[in-house]
Amino acid sequence: MLILAVDTSTALTSIALVDSGTVISKASHYDARGHVEAIGTLFMQLNLDSNSLPELIACGVGPGPFTGLRVGIAFAQGLSAAWSVPVVGVCSLDAAANSIIHETLDTPASEFIVATDARRKEYYWARFDGRGNRLTGPSVDRIESVTCVAAEFGVPLRNGVLPHAIDIAARAERGDRYELSPMYLREADAQPKPPVSL
Repeated sequence: MLILAVDTSTALTSIALVDSGTVISKASHYDARGHVEAIGTLFMQLNLDSNSLPELIACGVGPGPFTGLRVGIAFAQGLSAAWSVPVVGVCSLDAAANSIIHETLDTPASEFIVATDARRKEYYWARFDGRGNRLTGPSVDRIESVTCVAAEFGVPLRNGVLPHAIDIAARAERGDRYELSPMYLREADAQPKPPVSL
C-alpha cells in the first residue's frame, strides 16, 4: 500500500511516501514554530508522480501543541479532498514507539515509556510493550511524575525520540488508525474573552 504520511506534533515537521514498508522519499525540518512554512516545501521535495497517487494519507494527531497539530491535520485533509484519497489519524507517540523498537531499543522484549516535550515542564507520554502495543496513555503529566512512573514499573523512559512520518506510515499500515482529530490533552492557552455587556 502506498501511503503518504505527515507529522507536525512536535518541533519536527516530517513527510514521507512509503510503499508497503519501503521508503520512497522523505523530508523533514526542525523548527518548533515553523510548521506552516515548512510543510509545503517538504511536500514539494517528495517529487510525487501525478500518475501514482497514494492509496492512503496518514497524519500524526498528537498529542502535541494546538497550532502544530492543526497544520498537519489541515494539510492532510486538503490532500485527501483534492485527491479523493482516504485519510486517517495515527497517535504520534505510537509512531515514536515504532522508531524506538526498530532503531534504538536494546531489549525489544521489554516495556518502555515514550515521552515528548509538552512544555510547562511536562511530558506527553504513554507506556508500551516490546511489540509497540500501547498499554497506557496517552497522558500529559509533570516530568517528575512521569519519571516516577518509569521507576515504579522499572522500565526505561525514552524522551529523546521524535515521531517521524515514516513511522506514522508504518503504524497506519499496521492498522493503528484513528479518526483524523487532534489529541488535545489539556486546555488551550488562549481562551475567548467573555462578551462585553453594554
